[in-house]
Amino acid sequence: VSKKLAGAAAGTAAWCTNVGNEHGQVHGHGLDPMAAGLMKRYRDAGEAAPKVIQHGQSRWIELEVRLDIWHFMRRFAAGVTTEAHPLYGIFMARLSTCIFQWDAEDVAALRRAKEGELAAKKTGQVSERAVSARISRRELALHCRRRTRGVEETTRLIGSLIDLFDSADGKDTLGVPLLDHEQIQQIWKEQRKHVQCIQDPENFPLYIKTGTLKNSGVELCCYSRSTFT
Repeated sequence: VSKKLAGAAAGTAAWCTNVGNEHGQVHGHGLDPMAAGLMKRYRDAGEAAPKVIQHGQSRWIELEVRLDIWHFMRRFAAGVTTEAHPLYGIFMARLSTCIFQWDAEDVAALRRAKEGELAAKKTGQVSERAVSARISRRELALHCRRRTRGVEETTRLIGSLIDLFDSADGKDTLGVPLLDHEQIQQIWKEQRKHVQCIQDPENFPLYIKTGTLKNSGVELCCYSRSTFT
């Protein structure tokens, strides 16, 4: 699926092709013909071969292959007793935190802007908690870049997360565990080797600066995350 971008992001998108079934999956039998078809599409369009592809295969030279992180995370969901468990959302959110980290300078600039907003509306000291509560997820995504943490740190953090939730801390008030012990341990044993496949590629521009805006005297950059195949 190729899609044009409008608004501030107009003109920032490179050629992009998304391929999958009705569930967003790309795996199993028939990947070779699919990859051959993608390569033909780029040749016919006179476009240069992509630098990165998520969860796929091809014979393009110097192509970096990456596993889609959403699919990687969903594999861990198979190790829970039920997705209706009250700790399920917390577990998945922390799993995301084990993989991604926000750019410290971008976050600091956004926090200064929000602190200025609060200071203009009230007297006295503005607390760190109040500033954090003022920042929306949309603002984080617009003004802050994020990257993967690297193989070693991601492996350590996911292992610690599983150990935490595969204990008494991973049970609800009725004593029902979030994780199936045998299942989650087997999943982690299998997925450890894929941690390297979800890391951001080196020397590849993951974000495009689409503009700036001023908030409380602080200049904030606006970013659009680059989409790779």
